[in-house]
Amino acid sequence: MENNGKMEACCLGITLNEYQRRAMSTCTESSHNFAYMLNGLGGEYGELAGKVAKGIRKGLLEIKDNRLILTTDIDKADDTDELFAGIIAELGDCLWFIAGLCDVLGIHLNDLGRQNLDKLADRAQRGVIVGDGDNR
Repeated sequence: MENNGKMEACCLGITLNEYQRRAMSTCTESSHNFAYMLNGLGGEYGELAGKVAKGIRKGLLEIKDNRLILTTDIDKADDTDELFAGIIAELGDCLWFIAGLCDVLGIHLNDLGRQNLDKLADRAQRGVIVGDGDNR
């Protein structure tokens, strides 16, 4: 979402930079380093993937046509709600670690987001969104 040239986290009503600043206010000194942030992101991604796998195993969700489908079985509604809340929480934890990686590298999330959107727009314009390689 754009607002006066600033990319905003739409649901929070704050810029990505503000999220980054506030998120990093919760970071301990011993955690504010590249190794911790990178490995923490990997761990949180694993927790996210694990929740999805367990949801599939328990019949609470399925992946159909590349979409995550939560069960509509009324008898499983509480479990489905809990699973979905857990997935959202893990995504938030991933975002915290992405903000942390940016912070230790001296990058602002707004700038990262803008750079990524510019890269994607360039690829779309050149017809290479679908393809292989970082420098296409």
